[in-house]
Amino acid sequence: MFGDDGSKNLAAAHARALLQMFGLQAALPAPADHPALAWRRAGLMAVTGRAAGPGLVAPVALTAAADGALAALRALAPQALLPENGALLLGERARALGLVRGGRVSANGGCRLLDTADGRIALNLPRADDWALLPALLGAPVLDWTALARLVARRPGAALLAQGRLLGLAIAPDQVPPPPPAPFIVEQHAAPGLQPGPPLVVDLSALWAGPLAGALLAAAGARVIKVESTRRPDGARHGAAAFYDLLNAGKASVTLDFADAADVRLLHRLVAAADIVIEASRPRALAALGIDAVAQARRGASWVSITAHGRTGDAAHWAGFGDDAAVAGGLAAAMRRGWGEAMFAGDAIADPLTGITAGFAAWASWRAGGGRLVALAMSEVTAHGCGLYQAAPDELRRWQAMAEADDQPLYRLRAARHAAPPPGADTARIRAAFSV
Repeated sequence: MFGDDGSKNLAAAHARALLQMFGLQAALPAPADHPALAWRRAGLMAVTGRAAGPGLVAPVALTAAADGALAALRALAPQALLPENGALLLGERARALGLVRGGRVSANGGCRLLDTADGRIALNLPRADDWALLPALLGAPVLDWTALARLVARRPGAALLAQGRLLGLAIAPDQVPPPPPAPFIVEQHAAPGLQPGPPLVVDLSALWAGPLAGALLAAAGARVIKVESTRRPDGARHGAAAFYDLLNAGKASVTLDFADAADVRLLHRLVAAADIVIEASRPRALAALGIDAVAQARRGASWVSITAHGRTGDAAHWAGFGDDAAVAGGLAAAMRRGWGEAMFAGDAIADPLTGITAGFAAWASWRAGGGRLVALAMSEVTAHGCGLYQAAPDELRRWQAMAEADDQPLYRLRAARHAAPPPGADTARIRAAFSV
């Protein structure tokens, strides 16, 4: 059970454990808020609970996981202009967009918890193309969520998962996975070497988790180049501009046509020059471009790979976004154990939690001499965070009372100091610098 004092040490313990994974030690900043208070002060109660019910506290200490990861990064980069704490980042998008809780409907409306014939799944359909795949999943036309729920309820979950994953849908089981011993896997492929700074970061990622990691590295002093496809730029550009700016301002912007030989050569040169590479692609995508993550780690780079469910085996081919990955990591199940009903908690929370953790891991690997491949699966980052601590039902009621009685202001929202560059704003300059 959490005590008022002991609770404040969980984030620090998590930070120390993360640092030890890279053989590092550092003085940690002040303890974090209690998970119940941090959940409320991050604005996460607004996006947790039934649509018609009160805002709820999550029964797991995900804020401590976020606070600990950011504290570990701050300890390694004490001069960095980092956010106030990690919990702030978990609720930042929901507050900026005015999102609200929906129970079995995600805060952004794109993902739902659906009963199957023998269990429950999360199905995320953020794009029109995803809806077009549903007849192949269910064998019948589907026009809306009501019809979808009716068809899903007739089918066993395992069959839906297998077919949905084959189709490339973001689909996940509502489950209680065993928490992994760490939120990421570190593979050492080269002897550590001296890394004079600031590091060059090539950010090949899109949407939320990877760009957030890149933004934290930029705040720590790294030079960050964001690389996008001319044919498929970062989909987050079509979302809220202010939030996109928070993730991408301060990065150079390069756009490349990956069907063009000259542009692929430039991509290879950028990757070969990078101290840190961040990517969030399924492994086969970069392999098709001739990019080998292990080879880059062997030459001394720190390669940070973000996936929905893992880099190896069948999981390497599974699609996923923040909400469904959080369900796969056990968050909806934790809500069911704590509050009696499976529900979404937070806003696509696997994304920011993974982004913070990836930002720390990238900087720590570079500080420890590089030569590593660090693999983060969003579902496993969530599972690890859920495993740090879960309040028993009676304790959860005390957490809820603490949050409801708390009269402190919400954590102050950040604002980007300037806009992110338009697509390709720095392509010509970077091309000239790398002599392509």
